[in-house]
Amino acid sequence: MPGTLSASIIAFARLHHEAAYALILIVALSEALPVVGAVVPGDAIILGISALVPTGALHLWPLIGAALAGSVLGDGFSFWLGRRYRESLLCRWPLARHPALIARGEDFLRRHGRKSIFIARFTPGVRAIIPVLAGILRMGIVRFYATDVLTALVWAPAHILAGVAIGASFELLGAVAGRLALIVALLLGVLGLIVWATRYALVHLPSRAAAAQERLWRWARARNTWLTRPLLSILDPSRKEFPGLLLLGALLVASLWLFLGVLQDVLSGDPLVRADEAVFHFLQSLRTDWIDQIMVVTSELSDSAVLIATTCAALIWFAWRRNWRAAGHTVAAVIGASFFTLVFKVALRIPRPYAVSSGWNAFSFPSGHTVESAALYGFLAIVTVWEVRAHAKVLVTTVAAVLLGATAFSRVYLGAHWLSDVLAGIAFGLAWATLLGIGYLRHNPPPLGAGGLCTLVGAALLAAGAAHVEQRYRADMTLYAVREEQQVMPWASWWGHAWAQLPSHRIDLAGRVEAPLTFQWAGSLEALQAELTGKGWRRPVPWSFRSALAWLNPHDPISALPVLPHLEDGHRESLVMVHAVTSVREPQRLILRLWRSDVRVTGLGPKVQPLYIGTVVEERAVRIAPIITVTHRVPDYDGPRDTLGAAIRARRLVERKLEKRQRGWDGGVLLAMLSFPPQGA
Repeated sequence: MPGTLSASIIAFARLHHEAAYALILIVALSEALPVVGAVVPGDAIILGISALVPTGALHLWPLIGAALAGSVLGDGFSFWLGRRYRESLLCRWPLARHPALIARGEDFLRRHGRKSIFIARFTPGVRAIIPVLAGILRMGIVRFYATDVLTALVWAPAHILAGVAIGASFELLGAVAGRLALIVALLLGVLGLIVWATRYALVHLPSRAAAAQERLWRWARARNTWLTRPLLSILDPSRKEFPGLLLLGALLVASLWLFLGVLQDVLSGDPLVRADEAVFHFLQSLRTDWIDQIMVVTSELSDSAVLIATTCAALIWFAWRRNWRAAGHTVAAVIGASFFTLVFKVALRIPRPYAVSSGWNAFSFPSGHTVESAALYGFLAIVTVWEVRAHAKVLVTTVAAVLLGATAFSRVYLGAHWLSDVLAGIAFGLAWATLLGIGYLRHNPPPLGAGGLCTLVGAALLAAGAAHVEQRYRADMTLYAVREEQQVMPWASWWGHAWAQLPSHRIDLAGRVEAPLTFQWAGSLEALQAELTGKGWRRPVPWSFRSALAWLNPHDPISALPVLPHLEDGHRESLVMVHAVTSVREPQRLILRLWRSDVRVTGLGPKVQPLYIGTVVEERAVRIAPIITVTHRVPDYDGPRDTLGAAIRARRLVERKLEKRQRGWDGGVLLAMLSFPPQGA
């Protein structure tokens, strides 16, 4: 909920710039209010809104002023409340419902004394209660406000400038790398959240759920009605499995929600489908032999032969323990996952990125490796975690998550599946494993011997995996090798009409449509570079530690700034050139970016020539003095394209038929080559 709230507020500020300053003031004020400040995600909202400064949408100093005013007003109001109502305020709503928060604040004041006003400003949780407690304890008004204002003078710029730095980093990285950096940040954030959530859920939530269970049971016991009678049997405190079943129910709902969301995007062709291709192309461009070897081995560890071996090991253990219910649920996990995979593959018939299988397995959605791995290892992890201690719970869950995550990544990296395939596979596999786990655990099952089960399954995984890798490694290295699919056409076909078949817009790594592709070049990049060099175009400043420092010096010219990388449908740039703009007051430059397409043309010489697609954009430098320099793209694609066309002799301007006109683009695409071929060629 806090994440949704902060995202909604930041999105509103992005659309309504004039209201952003008021939002900053209100959020900073609310952070200082008793209880409210502990609920409102103020830091996230302030950082998110401040990140809009480098785009030019908002101004730095008014934001700092709004944050400063809001924090001082909020603290001052809370301090006044404490002085006005004294201890009676602690007995009123909402403070009366949060005794733990009050106790933390009082302990904080005792430990830090007069420094608590400063320290609490930067300490989540207690900063919403310290000002009101300072008022209740009759801290001197002059002392409080002097400390509070000085603290706000540090806090407000620190938070606003941190947000500006985040926004500037995304501007500096460009749309690649804005998107790429954002994805990396999200992955790191999600990883950290999973580790924290796993530990919290397995260590702390069961005790809290048990306490809530007992309170609800007492409430139901005091009311003998048709509604409370069935609740008494469910909430009976003697049923120690209830808190764990509640957590499994939450995991089931979350997994089904993710699966249905991915399925809806796949069926409707939402941006996730475009992101599938972008992520695929990006990973293919990063492939190296030694990473291929690791990924092939990782993928083979989740092949059917290995999963069958680990399943048999688990069944042997359950049979030795005479736990036939666990054995039956394990078989159901594997068979159900396989049946689900077959049904959806045949029903949807989505082709794989690379043809690596035949028959019904030639279809992609969902990934059978991830569905079956998630179902098997998920179920075994659930029943194991049920009877081990807290530290072992975290260890077992982490090992299962790493194994499943490595499998999913290897399938996307090797081109065997799309990103959506593995997301759907993980989601459904976990949902199925959780459903079976709830069915198995709700009747107080006998002990499994978790240590022996983990040892036997782990040994089977390693032994069967090693044997399977030894048998399949060479063939799979050939099967999953990088493949380049090229379309060859006569230059006249491309020049006449086939140019329109190439992409019209750049697709970023998140699957979003970006700048129009207004330039197509048939020929070598060396020839184009030589053609443009004599017309004022040049290669940009290469990236280095020293050139990167130019972004931190607002006095360096825009020509000293290296060009930020971009991706097109996952492909890295093949050529980047820049052209200085000297006829304007503000520092600007034109940037040409070219990406290699999957088309090659004949008839332009003795060799088949590659065809490149690209875009020409105008960048303007924005000085956030004395902090940093950032650039942003001017929404004009026609002028830069025409400037490029004037530097090339063999060219032709054609026009795309656009369903909807785009700001700054008339639909024109510049076709160019080194020279026109002889008549009849």
